[in-house]
Amino acid sequence: MSDEMFDQEDEAGGEEQPTTAGKKKIGFLPAIVIDILKWGAIVIGAIIFIVVTVVITVRFMGQGNQASATRLPLESAYEEQSAELLNWYSEMGEIRGRTADEVPRTFIVTPHIGYETGNEAVSPELIQRQVQIKELINMYFAEKTISELEGNENRTRIKRELLEEINRLMIEDVQEIAFDRYEFIEF
Repeated sequence: MSDEMFDQEDEAGGEEQPTTAGKKKIGFLPAIVIDILKWGAIVIGAIIFIVVTVVITVRFMGQGNQASATRLPLESAYEEQSAELLNWYSEMGEIRGRTADEVPRTFIVTPHIGYETGNEAVSPELIQRQVQIKELINMYFAEKTISELEGNENRTRIKRELLEEINRLMIEDVQEIAFDRYEFIEF
């Protein structure tokens, strides 16, 4: 009997209320407009919350060292060392030979010669004197011992001395010599 009562109530309730699936009206706006406005407000609120959190965090974290975190200090030593741009003659290739040690070591160097940008007379002269310059570099290294060649201080001295020797040979001066490969191998 109780089942019959529920069935009758369901039938009666269904007949009295018209079914309008998805078309509820709340006041004068449809439910879909209310849902869109609700989700829009949630998204805008989340964006505002994230922006405020980021701004507060950045200000809090950046209070200690504000100047050092945003700028690198300029030192006068760095400004003075800025080198001029050079053209480089890199067609010498590897130069190999033996050092003057009691037990000779093999040296392998790849020199590059830097000259002033815009000085058109240097490049043809370097091409013409390539064999002489290679021989000069080979003889220089062959006359030295390994103790005179290894290390940064020796390398700087060698570059300076070779630059002087090359400029004695050349009509137009070159500005710098650099080594792409600078090795000493014990056999």
